[in-house]
Amino acid sequence: MNQTVTVPVKTIEEIFSRLDELTNAVKKIAAKLSEKEPLYGSDEWWKWSDKKAIEEIKAGKGTKIHNKKELNAFFKNLKTA
Repeated sequence: MNQTVTVPVKTIEEIFSRLDELTNAVKKIAAKLSEKEPLYGSDEWWKWSDKKAIEEIKAGKGTKIHNKKELNAFFKNLKTA
């Protein structure tokens, strides 16, 4: 009792693409779960926290504020968001 199903190549490629995305997401989550955060406020925690912050800045996740006017606008936008 064999059955054959025909699936377009484009659909197969999309399935594989989504599986790759899911695999990468699971790897990132697993890495975060296995990473142990040091005791908050300890010297080790500050080193760990600084390292994480530098990684985020290098990845372009930071916000540059050049003056007081930009700082006020930044906080004003946080309140309205």
